[in-house]
Amino acid sequence: MKLITTEEHIAIPLLAKVLQKYPNPDAVKSAAATTPDLPFQPDMELYLDLGEKRLADMDAHGITMQVVSCPMQTQRLPTSEGASVVRDANDYLAEAVSCHPDRFSALAVLPWSDPEAAAAELDRAVNQLGFKGAILAGRPSGGVEFLDDRRFSPILEAAQALNTPIYIHPSATMEQVQELYYSGLGEQLSARLSLYGWGWHHETGVQLLRMILSGAFDRHPRLQVIAGHWGEMVPFYLSRLDQALPQKVTGLTRTITETFREHIYVTPGGIFDIPQLQFTLQVVGSDRILHAADFPFLGNEGARDFIENAPIHPSDKEKIAHKNAERLFSL
Repeated sequence: MKLITTEEHIAIPLLAKVLQKYPNPDAVKSAAATTPDLPFQPDMELYLDLGEKRLADMDAHGITMQVVSCPMQTQRLPTSEGASVVRDANDYLAEAVSCHPDRFSALAVLPWSDPEAAAAELDRAVNQLGFKGAILAGRPSGGVEFLDDRRFSPILEAAQALNTPIYIHPSATMEQVQELYYSGLGEQLSARLSLYGWGWHHETGVQLLRMILSGAFDRHPRLQVIAGHWGEMVPFYLSRLDQALPQKVTGLTRTITETFREHIYVTPGGIFDIPQLQFTLQVVGSDRILHAADFPFLGNEGARDFIENAPIHPSDKEKIAHKNAERLFSL
């Protein structure tokens, strides 16, 4: 059985170097959270590599293809610099992917601080570089806006027109939220709770819900979004959301659950948990689940065993393992 994983990451050195010039509110929390003996500390050689070392790791764990993306916060780049830096970063990634086109495909980074330039770069990345969509790490601006804000409509319109999805990837919550919600538990525990323990998944779930409730998917009826880590908490509260926010309140053309099932793809993002798989299958269906290992922040170990040994129908295994990705990304 082919296995295509879809939340797999690469560091782009030139982008990392430029981003060092600009404040990074995540840096302190990330430094406090990370030690080599705990999960989410990537092997930097694998993180930087799209060559023999990564391929060897994929082969060892039965991964046929990775859809790779760079989870760096390009929205930190100022408008004056963002478009050119991001263009160079995407060119770098395209060249690396082109060396092994049967093993890698890619999602573009975008200059989110300039929505018009971001829409143009998405068009270039798809039509000229062969990319399969875009990734957004965190909120799309350095301020408080989420992706539902109307100023980001050009990007959503471009993604819809190009028939390519946007992968909404977590990043740290605002500093004020971190301090209010997650402080006081000890430096490392607070940091890890505010990041990949809970905070950034909740933050991404809020962004996803705001897109639904703002009518973004009514305005862009063919737009598709991917949410990792089993949908960033949202699937587990869809019935409650429908109960609390019926169409009489939302003014939407569909229920929240209906909108989710028609516009959102979900991945495990390295959380290889059978109960979560079974619940998500019941709620959103096998056509809406992609596989993902969150490599190299988590390893490829267990990715194949998880889906091969899951107590689900063989046709559902095939969809999750590769068929849904092939259809969504036109692979």
